[in-house]
Amino acid sequence: MNDIEAIVEFRDLVAKFRKTERYLIQAILKNNIDDQAFAAMGTLVVTIKEKLAQYDILKVDDLLLRNDLIAIRESKDFLYFKLLEIISENSEPLVFGPEWDVGSDIYYDVKEEILARVSPHKLITNKMRLGALLVGKTMPEHLKAHLRLIKECYAWDFHSAAAIYCRVILEDGFREALKSKPEFRMPQEKKNLEEWSLDWLLNHSRKKGYFYPEAIKRAYKIKGNVNRIVHPTSTRKPHVQMSELEIIKDTFYILEMLFR
Repeated sequence: MNDIEAIVEFRDLVAKFRKTERYLIQAILKNNIDDQAFAAMGTLVVTIKEKLAQYDILKVDDLLLRNDLIAIRESKDFLYFKLLEIISENSEPLVFGPEWDVGSDIYYDVKEEILARVSPHKLITNKMRLGALLVGKTMPEHLKAHLRLIKECYAWDFHSAAAIYCRVILEDGFREALKSKPEFRMPQEKKNLEEWSLDWLLNHSRKKGYFYPEAIKRAYKIKGNVNRIVHPTSTRKPHVQMSELEIIKDTFYILEMLFR
């Protein structure tokens, strides 16, 4: 999208959205829901959605901005929308904090063994870190479903599991994206493609010049870092150390690039 004025306005609106969302979280953590902030946020969301109706979001070149706008348009992923769901389902006041006690009143429909692992405060913090991670409509639905599960794994503090999951989904993503290439259009060739490893898929994609070079470069980094998670005693260390959160963010970026 080349409308520079619109892009600037969208950036300002998203920045205002994030700022207002922080005010809400602070109020809730203090057990003091700010009605004025909620009203301001509601008006802001309507303003953004009405403006979005005039544009094709997928044509926005800025990937992070595009993901944020898609999330707001679909009322998903941002913590604000999740809080609205929780509040709408409970007549009791929303109460949680860093020192949340499992023995106190429980306002979350989750099992105690999970609550013992991660407090609602930490759960929401983790979800905030991943809230804006979305992919475009061209992504195969089964891959979108897996990405949602990866986000849930991370939110519930299964960070290593989420990172390992990313490596598996990257392999499936490259395999799926390669199916449209000339050498894999016949049924038997597609079947043969199912047997190749992530190493082969990445090397083949790089040699053929398929996809964005940056996407392939990041995939190699993820592969090395996940190998380190699975084999912590291995003497081989990745050239660039990545956190689990960085692995997840790069996985979303790579899959977005594969199916643009």
